Amino acid sequence: MMLFEASKKRMLWDMHGAILGSLGCCSTQLLLVVIIKNIAAVPRPDFLTRCQPDYLTIPVSGSLYTVDFCQNPDESLINDGFKSFPSGHSSTVFASQTFLVLFLIGKIKMSGSSYFSWKLVLSIMYPLIISFKVSFSRVSDHRHRVRDVLMGDLIGICFGTLFYFIYFTNPFNGTPSLAFPPRKFEVDENSDGFFGLKVSTYDIDSKEIPYTESVDDGNNPLFAKSFSPLCYSTVPMKLKHTVNNRQNRPISNPISSLFYM
Repeated sequence: MMLFEASKKRMLWDMHGAILGSLGCCSTQLLLVVIIKNIAAVPRPDFLTRCQPDYLTIPVSGSLYTVDFCQNPDESLINDGFKSFPSGHSSTVFASQTFLVLFLIGKIKMSGSSYFSWKLVLSIMYPLIISFKVSFSRVSDHRHRVRDVLMGDLIGICFGTLFYFIYFTNPFNGTPSLAFPPRKFEVDENSDGFFGLKVSTYDIDSKEIPYTESVDDGNNPLFAKSFSPLCYSTVPMKLKHTVNNRQNRPISNPISSLFYM
């Protein structure tokens, strides 16, 4: 029962980190995209349709024009026509799906069995297919050019990867990727850093307390069937975890300390 509660709290803490990370990457990349859109002010491919100019009164002299020649009274529609670069839809969908792919890689582990390989490949390919479908549909809708979509994809991938590694451990080291324990910033008067700010004096790689939890169909079926098909066996499987409680004090249950501090 105690092992079940520990695994349940670990799942809740990982879910908490996943929600914060996904919302953080989407909101932060969207802020950057909006700033670039307003600075670059690149016209959309359908700008002339939005503008509805009177072609008979416009002199064909190669001169530059302002939006004053537009006949469309909807000013907001015209202003939105100058926000082509980069694509906000592409950056948002790639940020969220990149975070999801890394999360699935960290939870679904490869082995010699083909069951694991196709499961992992499907978990990676499905979000990426959705991302490319959404992003390049903006080209077919004449809302963006290919370069706008590609730049949005790059921004989304960068922010999705960045925020995953902020909240979770490395998913490519062969062990289950876990959410980091709580961290805090503090002011150190003796520090020469920027404004004297630094991360808590407890190093995230020090004061590590290893513990082992038993997971099988009997004591934790939800965790077992969600993340590791190996747990379908009736033989309990020992999973090795390392958790830093960041408090420089011994604890008997590292997971409990994450929720009851």
